[in-house]
Amino acid sequence: MDNPSYDLIVVGSGPAGLTAATEAARAGLKCLCLDKLAPGGVLINLNELHDFDEIFTGTQMASQLTDDAVVAGVEIGFGEVTSLSGSGPWTVETADGERHTARAVVIATGLNKGRLGLPNEDEYEGRGLSHCAACDGPLSTGLPVIVAGAEGWAALEAKELTGLAGKVTVVGSPPAEKPEGVTFIDGRIVGLEGNDGLQSVTIEANATRNTIPASAVFVYVGQSPAAEFLPESLARDASGHIVVDTDGRTSMPTLFAVGDVRAGGRQYLADAIADGQRTAKAIGATLGKTS
Repeated sequence: MDNPSYDLIVVGSGPAGLTAATEAARAGLKCLCLDKLAPGGVLINLNELHDFDEIFTGTQMASQLTDDAVVAGVEIGFGEVTSLSGSGPWTVETADGERHTARAVVIATGLNKGRLGLPNEDEYEGRGLSHCAACDGPLSTGLPVIVAGAEGWAALEAKELTGLAGKVTVVGSPPAEKPEGVTFIDGRIVGLEGNDGLQSVTIEANATRNTIPASAVFVYVGQSPAAEFLPESLARDASGHIVVDTDGRTSMPTLFAVGDVRAGGRQYLADAIADGQRTAKAIGATLGKTS
């Protein structure tokens, strides 16, 4: 494999992945950005974003990041990546049998859906358990809802739900800045109840259990890194997140990781974008291209 098809392949087109691809392309690298869904990642599920001077919706931000990538020369591809092999050059294979090769690869696949870890959890998936406030929040207009988790994307979901649902309760350690109109319980969900969809949850806090009404739970705990296709020899932390240095380098040469899939990621938009920018510079230096 003397002549790989690309200088860089980015697996995942969320904010971190798109930013890394864009900056790499601007530095003169031939770049492919692959995702199994539409570009934007978690952004496409969010309404108002307040991380910048102007207020954007998640869809607008996803569109802007995608447009920037295309203008920079990034090739946007679709396909679920099922394997990564080699050691630079790398071979990336998708579920439909496509194979792409590159001198370097960035993993930007984010997190799998959250899990509460309850025995009857699957019974309520899609019948009260959700992972997207913009998608399912309107189904709970005027009704009590719960967000499981209090940091990162969970905080944005809770804020969004205040304009969609009735009472919004966040179960998890309260952050330093609490969104207005949200009740916090520093505890965990230990039970789901309801005969026709979700109707209530049991919460354990301070060794006490209480059951409260809930038409929906938006789950942002128990999220695992979406990195099942990566080599087992790749260094990861105890929770399965990819271990990287300050420039996004993993334990394997010319393999990088950015965003929520890496160890230490905080699930904030600004962090994801900064990750992509920083790692793209390191990749350019590694491959001999600088912006």
